[in-house]
Amino acid sequence: MSTEFSSLIHSFVEDCREHLDSIEASLMDMEAAGEHQDPELVNTVFRLAHSIKGGAGMLGLDNIKTLAHKLENVLHMVRSNELVPTHAVVDVLLKGFDRLTYLVDNINESETLSIDAQVKQLLALGQQAGAETSATPVTAQFEVGKSGIFNVDAQSLEQVRKGGNELYLLEFDLIHDIHGKGRMPFEVLKTLMDTGRIVDCKVDFAAVGDLDDFGNAIPFYVLFASILEPKYVAGLVKLPDERVRHIDKAENAVTVTASLAPETRFGALTLAIAEGVGRVTLPREITPLVLKDLRELLLAGLEHCSKVVIDWAELSRCDMFFFQMLLSARSSYAKRSKELVAAGPLPEELNKACQTQGLGLEGAPGCMLPLN
Repeated sequence: MSTEFSSLIHSFVEDCREHLDSIEASLMDMEAAGEHQDPELVNTVFRLAHSIKGGAGMLGLDNIKTLAHKLENVLHMVRSNELVPTHAVVDVLLKGFDRLTYLVDNINESETLSIDAQVKQLLALGQQAGAETSATPVTAQFEVGKSGIFNVDAQSLEQVRKGGNELYLLEFDLIHDIHGKGRMPFEVLKTLMDTGRIVDCKVDFAAVGDLDDFGNAIPFYVLFASILEPKYVAGLVKLPDERVRHIDKAENAVTVTASLAPETRFGALTLAIAEGVGRVTLPREITPLVLKDLRELLLAGLEHCSKVVIDWAELSRCDMFFFQMLLSARSSYAKRSKELVAAGPLPEELNKACQTQGLGLEGAPGCMLPLN
């Protein structure tokens, strides 16, 4: 980790701690006010969660960003009078902020710590307030660089729509647009938060490349909502017009998709989903084509499921590429605080081969994966 990046992390942690210290008292004051909220107090707490979300997104701290985002959504409902901060509501917010504080205090391990319980409770509050009434809520997907896509939940999109905002995809280069011009990353975030709302943000570390494919840029993408017209946004953020994409006018910039069906086929494989848990049964042999299908299935499970269970009881033949893919998938799921598990132990002969290669997961009877 570079000295400059370490300094940014340290600054982020110190700022978070300073503001989080007073969060419990603020939430208790909100509960006491009931339906007669102090708009300034609610907005202060909202902006705290919003600020943490933006900073975490810039630093690649996805767990902190996700939890702060869900807290922000609930606080937005409070400040727009869609949700009254009853004792039950404030209790969920307190637990969410407690977990957020724990992540910040353990910043180096924050990406491996679970936030599932807190996110589930916060999402339930949104459903309680009627923010998501569709049986198959839609999400908007925005392609960003080499590292994937933004998946923006229906609740966030609805909040943007109600505010009469325009939606923009901004592309900064941390090296040339910010560091090279003597600007501080958090100053850029503050400018955006003062004039609109950061819906999501992400650093495209994959664009840095390696020695064979070195990229002299570190893209930082921000999905930004503002009442400003397109012609004013580029000047505000000091970016050329081509790197300020107005979503309504950007061809193929957005695709709207429904949640996965209870059973979705990926070539020879089927992902069955029930209550957020996906399950796939592997065939007897993992051919190159099946391996390709499995990759697509695991990526879909990563986006749409809290846990994916692999049943490999019938598996009798595979190669090292299969083991390599599972190792990569296990890492990806862990980074997103999601579970990738096995329905039972790997068949004995394959288990021995896996252990011989040193690929087994220590302490896991399932060999490469924990057992469900």
